Amino acid sequence: MIKKLLIFLVLLSIVVPFADAVPLSDKTGLKFTFPVKTDDYSFVVEATGNLDITNLDFDKEKKSITLFVLSSLENNSLEVSFPNKLIGGNYSIFLDGEKFTPKLQTGSNTTFVTMDFIGMGKHNIMIVGTTYLDVFEIKDVIDYKISTGYVDDISENQSTNSIIFTLFDPGDNGILSIQLSDDVMMPFDDGSFVVMIDDVESDYVLDGDTMNISFNSNNEKIEIFGTYVVPEFYEIAPLVLATSFIGLIVLRKYKKLFI
Repeated sequence: MIKKLLIFLVLLSIVVPFADAVPLSDKTGLKFTFPVKTDDYSFVVEATGNLDITNLDFDKEKKSITLFVLSSLENNSLEVSFPNKLIGGNYSIFLDGEKFTPKLQTGSNTTFVTMDFIGMGKHNIMIVGTTYLDVFEIKDVIDYKISTGYVDDISENQSTNSIIFTLFDPGDNGILSIQLSDDVMMPFDDGSFVVMIDDVESDYVLDGDTMNISFNSNNEKIEIFGTYVVPEFYEIAPLVLATSFIGLIVLRKYKKLFI
């Protein structure tokens, strides 16, 4: 009887751990960091998943990031993050050469690709953009005039879909005129924009594709809310620069054009 009990306990000690064992990758996402150096720029691509990423390849001609994956599981999860300035525009994702539709989130500086897929063994995931190191600042491409004072800076906030004009030495009864186009900013569904002057909603007048905003000497900031078509002007910047090159030279030299 004692001998049988000892045999049972030995077998139990061997079987139970294997029955309860779960691969570490099922419990914890493994994080991988890959430095990418290209044309004197340095970037970091990060990936987290329940699999092993054996290598990363970046091709500036194809504007692509390729991850080489080795999985020991049937159900795989992976999140990849990379700077928008490395590759941008419209993205296409391929899993083992076939087009794949993951969850895609693009922030002001970083894009996140989250995907679940099936299959053990080797896989490659390719992320292809439409631009490479092709980011222009909005202040270099937007066309505006100001009747009094100066525009000290123009910036964009992609999280709120807005353009921000910072005023310097404004005068009373001033007017800021901005040339709007669908390539720069689109209105809301009802055709309107929202204009905030020093965080207070204000009126504006549309004259064709020109928005006129009145301000006074106490104002410091004008923010316009709408919908961006191309974040950070990845694809339209060269065209805008080409068509407004002369005006921009004058604008950046004097910072002031009277209506």
